[in-house]
Amino acid sequence: MSLLKKNVGISLIALIITIIVIIILAAITINGVSGILERSRYAKFCADLDAVQEAVSQAYGTAVLEEAKKPGEKKNSQQIYQELAGGDAILYRDREMYEITNESGLGIKLPTYGSSKWYVDSQTGDVYLLYGFEYNGKVYRSKTDIQGGIEETDYAKFHSVITVDIPAGSIPVIHNGTNWVIADKNSDWYDYRENVRQWANVFTIDADVRNEYLSKPAGTVITDEQVENDVIGMFVYIPRYAYQITSYLHSGGNVAGNIDIVFINQQNQDYEGKEYQEEYPSTTLAEGATGEAAQMNDFVVHPAFTDNAANGGWEHDLDGIWVAKFEASSSTTELVEDKSTDSVIVEGKGKITTNIDTQGRKSNTDENEYITIRPNVTSWRNIDIVDMVNHAKAMAAKHGLTDATSHHIKNSEWGAVAYLTQSIYGNTTLYNNSYYEGEGSYTVVTGMVGSTPDDMIYNGYKKTKKIYHEDGSIVITFTDSSGNALGSKYSPKTYYQYDSAGGYHGSTTGNIYGIYDLAGGAWEYTAGYVTNDNSAKQKQAYTNAWEKNEYAVSTEADNAANNYVANAEKFGDAVFETSEFGEGSGNGWNQDYTYFPCGRAVSFLRGSYFGDGAWTGIFYFDDDGGGALINGFRTVVVQ
Repeated sequence: MSLLKKNVGISLIALIITIIVIIILAAITINGVSGILERSRYAKFCADLDAVQEAVSQAYGTAVLEEAKKPGEKKNSQQIYQELAGGDAILYRDREMYEITNESGLGIKLPTYGSSKWYVDSQTGDVYLLYGFEYNGKVYRSKTDIQGGIEETDYAKFHSVITVDIPAGSIPVIHNGTNWVIADKNSDWYDYRENVRQWANVFTIDADVRNEYLSKPAGTVITDEQVENDVIGMFVYIPRYAYQITSYLHSGGNVAGNIDIVFINQQNQDYEGKEYQEEYPSTTLAEGATGEAAQMNDFVVHPAFTDNAANGGWEHDLDGIWVAKFEASSSTTELVEDKSTDSVIVEGKGKITTNIDTQGRKSNTDENEYITIRPNVTSWRNIDIVDMVNHAKAMAAKHGLTDATSHHIKNSEWGAVAYLTQSIYGNTTLYNNSYYEGEGSYTVVTGMVGSTPDDMIYNGYKKTKKIYHEDGSIVITFTDSSGNALGSKYSPKTYYQYDSAGGYHGSTTGNIYGIYDLAGGAWEYTAGYVTNDNSAKQKQAYTNAWEKNEYAVSTEADNAANNYVANAEKFGDAVFETSEFGEGSGNGWNQDYTYFPCGRAVSFLRGSYFGDGAWTGIFYFDDDGGGALINGFRTVVVQ
């Protein structure tokens, strides 16, 4: 080898090494610059937050001094903050907040952070940026978040394993305290943490205006009138989770057990990578434990999200399920204005189904009729179980959902909702939908809520006056069947519509983002039944294993008590785990009535109806033959 060739070879090697070094240094520089930019952005956010907080605090202090000079009654803190903010109210983390829109009054130009908006807490005066600012995998919304280093139960931790798949053809929505608003699906428009309980919601739209809505940008307000005229479906997301019942397993009476929930991905892993089992764990029941000491010894993946069709799973694993926000109603049921008369006084929103009985209890004769999921209308009843199931299957296509299927809710899916509701992530004190007008049989209305958890009213009373109030309440005065006045126990009755403060008690979240009508309203059929000689119609309706929960008939005798024991190994369905035995009054959690299907009454009914009081509830189950005219149903969408 010549000296020239040798030098050329060394030069090439040196050049390659130099290039590699340059690339490494460039990467370090880029990463360093990127880190510096991120820290700068965070520092700017902190400064912006301080500036907005200072402007609000100074304006509040000035307003308080001005109020002190005025004679007579003074404005309270909430009224002052409301005037200073100038925007609409929302409920966030169980706090009432006002959007800050009064820039000139506060003397500040509000910094812009995407679709996030600035709010002030009406009680404390603390400023919040909703949806927040993300830095190093955490979302900061307030000075408390920054000063406290933000709690470990932060959004990023909770939602790293939660996947919310929005069905194609639907619209993600949030509520601003006054109206529903189209959400930015790239933002944190849902939040399942215990102090927020903002479960994901989507709307489906009438075919005539569907494309128009799908093209609307995030932030578009959907008015009450548009909800009434254009929205045909409202659905709430239940994400995949594992659960553990740590007290009162297989117990009943005036108690309710504790349910711990861990959100997981399809690999059954939580945010730390811990994996959870799909096999049911051991329990203390084997050792004879009862009551508070009765528990599961570990977590189990809820079967509704698995491919275990024999125990209520789907044909494949699921990230979650979309559950109808209200009981199913008919597309032919009209929402009309209830105008003031001698017996009706309208001070607030007066729109509700009229001719309730004739529109709700109707036979399936219109081939164009389809399922809707709407508030303030009567449930769809008087429908044969086969027709019910077929309409449930057809719902997804009718609602324009192109990548999803729909079906009649299964016992396992009812249980998935019930367990999440009973956990720290839901509303453990669910009020009954006890609405009843007393004209016709079983006149129920979706999304209505009574005044107490065990509220009730009996059939046979006559409505004498109905008053719609500004706060969303409806007060009805009754007489007995002979026209005689009733005692204070039953008259007048106060009910609340779903989107009022009183109505939130009937939601699984305790706010507007939950599911309604799970306690009271109409009895609801689920896709669960015992497989005896009387279940031919059910077997005809549910053609696939993953569309149903089948329960065995006892080999000893086909009765409620024996069938209950024969299905003790079923789990996740809020039946055996949440009751003492399946035959009698008040034997479920929270005194809910329980009676296991048997004989000719092979189908499950859930939730009870408006007139059962303390026996009504999310853990209620009863039997039915599958053809009653007074029972409703609910649907689920999966992808």
